[in-house]
Amino acid sequence: MFDKQLRLLFLDAIERIEVALRVDLAHAMGKRDPCAHRSPAFLDAHRANQAMPAGGTRHQNWLAKADGAMARSKDDWIKEFYAIYSPPVPIWMAVEAWDFGTLSWLLEMAHPNDRAAIAKRYGLLPNTLVSWIKTLAFVRNISAHHARLWNAGIVNQPLVPKPFEAPQLVHIGSDLERRTRVYGAAAVASYFVGRINPGTSWPSRVKGHWQAFPVMPFASPIQGGFLTGWDAEAIWA
Repeated sequence: MFDKQLRLLFLDAIERIEVALRVDLAHAMGKRDPCAHRSPAFLDAHRANQAMPAGGTRHQNWLAKADGAMARSKDDWIKEFYAIYSPPVPIWMAVEAWDFGTLSWLLEMAHPNDRAAIAKRYGLLPNTLVSWIKTLAFVRNISAHHARLWNAGIVNQPLVPKPFEAPQLVHIGSDLERRTRVYGAAAVASYFVGRINPGTSWPSRVKGHWQAFPVMPFASPIQGGFLTGWDAEAIWA
């Protein structure tokens, strides 16, 4: 039950972050071209044209996934678009059909100037932004598939930010366990939600949830990366 509530808390935060990321990508890339997402010419050519082990380029694989999501969608607006206009669907509409993982892939392939513009909105460097979004995409998959989260190993670990980026999160670099377990992802989510909605109660809700960690044999908050003194960090204020 503790883990279920934790997953719901993360999904609540990631929903807000996902909507914001859709808007960020649509605005930044749409200024280049209505269908900037469909051509490496409008992306980071080096990343977009990278060969993949299973064949094709990174962008080709991503586009197949993105188009597949569009084809599976049952939303009326897609049917209405195809009834009136010729494909492809412009990015400011297409983003509505993509999941968080698809958005994170596109962010990583976006033109360097677009990545920088989006990162600036959050006070981050582009590589930090991409890393943190990939961390949350990993956590989102765990949460959406009802797998155990509280002490799970985080494969896509968040980069430690520079002090001038997000001083509230520099402390995640003090111990590897903060980043390899869920604590780092929680701190990252708290940062994003705070930037999107400064009046959010999400950090205090997560703090209260972890402070009520159930007493049980062989289980401790430390196994989730919530080390001694974590609740005194500024990110949870």
